[in-house]
Amino acid sequence: MTKYRILFTSYGASHVNMVMPVMRALRQRGDVDLRILALTTAHAVAESAGFEPVGFRDLWRPGDDTARRHGRRLAAGMDTNLVSLAESEAYLGLSYAELEADAGEQLAEKEFAEKGRAAFLPVRTVGRLIDDWKPDLVVTTNSPRAERAMILAAGLRGVPSLAMGDLFLDFEWQWMADNGFATRVTVLGESVRRHLIAKGRSPATIAVTGNPALDHLVSETAVASGTALRSRLGWQERSIIAWTLPAVTAGDTRIAPVADKLDILQAMLDRDANLRIILRAHPNQRMDFGRLDDRYHVSPREESVHAVIHAADVLFTEFSMVGLEAALAGKPVVTNSADDAIPYGPLGLSTDIATIADLDAALTTALRDRPEPRLDLLGAPPTGTATANVIKEIDRLLLRQRAD
Repeated sequence: MTKYRILFTSYGASHVNMVMPVMRALRQRGDVDLRILALTTAHAVAESAGFEPVGFRDLWRPGDDTARRHGRRLAAGMDTNLVSLAESEAYLGLSYAELEADAGEQLAEKEFAEKGRAAFLPVRTVGRLIDDWKPDLVVTTNSPRAERAMILAAGLRGVPSLAMGDLFLDFEWQWMADNGFATRVTVLGESVRRHLIAKGRSPATIAVTGNPALDHLVSETAVASGTALRSRLGWQERSIIAWTLPAVTAGDTRIAPVADKLDILQAMLDRDANLRIILRAHPNQRMDFGRLDDRYHVSPREESVHAVIHAADVLFTEFSMVGLEAALAGKPVVTNSADDAIPYGPLGLSTDIATIADLDAALTTALRDRPEPRLDLLGAPPTGTATANVIKEIDRLLLRQRAD
């Protein structure tokens, strides 16, 4: 029997972490061929998992001279530590050329100046991969540019698609709730399903599966990694606060300055000799925390974030997905004005503070009382089942494709 072809598309960080468990499980079955358009840091993650990812640099075609010129111009001087220059030139050049072709030279320049990469939606560009490989199914997460473009390109070609929602779809509902977007969407919990329905999505096209990136959280390996991290640091008997930072850009007003929060944590350390701090930057960002003493551990990108979660007694974040993971692991969580992005407070998943003036008191109370997060309002399936749940939805779409 001919194998089904499934084309995945994913950005890095939490998005590729959703996709990899599904791809690994499907690979073990052996009845499907898999390919992934892996963007930014997802490329290295997919390679390390034994896949052969493709990127925008594989989408060049004869006649792309204008796009190549744009790519060289826009990628000049970019940091190549996380994404290669060749990939940056291809992504920026092809995306900008498509924007320019659609909007015209002047409007494209204006849009890019105002929105940056958020102006891109390279539907025709990513559609080249569908035309070349002819997949039976397209699977992405809910990112707004290349992943969204891939779903739209699949729809234009009559190829069924599945869009995996990662968290609460606070702004992603703007395309995820469109009944013309993706054949089916999967969501974290019943609360997210109701949110999409309220925004107009047909209930019949939504499946509550959980998030596959969270399945590993409850594994024996993950729990043991936290114990091992404590031991390696010599902090077995210490109280530990982990601060996990979301990806932010310079001048982002959603969070208070890093230095201000470091000052608060430093004051807590000076007051409590038993306290220790783990700092964890977003994997797509390099963060300079300045000179720190041995009461801090700056968690490197290579260290499992699940080790950090299980090592911590309390986790603090602004609006990172790691806060949800910590809550699902039963850890007390403190968030700072997260409701604008993730409804941690309303769902009972964290102690949410309005300003960092309340941070010291919130963390101190959480360390003392160890409040357990509520999980009933989220309405998610049991942690550890999401990968299998998503694969059931994939199989349903593939069987429907064959029946048609």
